[in-house]
Amino acid sequence: MEQRLVPGAEVEHAGRRWRVHQPLGPDAVLLRNEAGEIISTEPSRIVFPAPATIGPVATAVDEQRCTDAQWAEAARRRDILTRLARLPARTRADLDTAAKELGIKPRRIWALLRRAETSECDIAMFLPNGDKRRAKRLSAGVEAIVEQAIDQHYAKAKRPSLASLHSAIGGRCKLAKLPPPSYRAMQARVRARDQVWLMRRREGAKAARALRLLTGAHPGAAAPWERVQLDATPCDIRLVREADRTVIGRPTVTFAIDLYSRVVLGFSVSLEAASTVLRDSHI
Repeated sequence: MEQRLVPGAEVEHAGRRWRVHQPLGPDAVLLRNEAGEIISTEPSRIVFPAPATIGPVATAVDEQRCTDAQWAEAARRRDILTRLARLPARTRADLDTAAKELGIKPRRIWALLRRAETSECDIAMFLPNGDKRRAKRLSAGVEAIVEQAIDQHYAKAKRPSLASLHSAIGGRCKLAKLPPPSYRAMQARVRARDQVWLMRRREGAKAARALRLLTGAHPGAAAPWERVQLDATPCDIRLVREADRTVIGRPTVTFAIDLYSRVVLGFSVSLEAASTVLRDSHI
């Protein structure tokens, strides 16, 4: 298998393990170790280690995309899991303690333990999952065109489609001699906008009110009997006459609850609806 000096490749130099940080040409290359030390050396002094026969194969990691904090966190995770893997008899409490230190769920620790039980524990195997979003971003000119097209073309009562918005953006970018954004990039910008504002512009204020969250707070109570709440509900029974067994109706029970102590202060059972005057109240 061909071995190349690409960023993230694992190599050996002066009897120590390093990773390629950045090739500087045919005469020099930057190397970085687990401690964050960076050196420059000649490619001829670098030796590629023999591939491991057991355990997962370490994938190349782009050193320039990993910060010092990420490498330090990976080293901490590696040390915790290695110590746990070397315990002669692991208990559930040991797993829960390690999971708490790592800030993960206990069931996730088993997958990480398999990495720590390999013969050569590579620190890159414990790097946190990187951001899967694309590194490229739209230029400021394209962003401005997208924002203006959403305001002028998409946020209309005629409710144009996303496809028509993408076509309009592409036409404006062509006039400006700028690369047009992809459909997914344009769709992400639309989703990032204020959806209540878009709904009001496209479908009216009545439809926009359905998207608004109901906010507010109950005044509460600071002492018993300061505020009493009444709650009524129909019972799951039907009352009948004793003579002919005809149905009279469903009774309604109403409770009076002290808001401070949550104590039921009283109740009332009546055939009248909850909105009428309560009779035979036991409150």
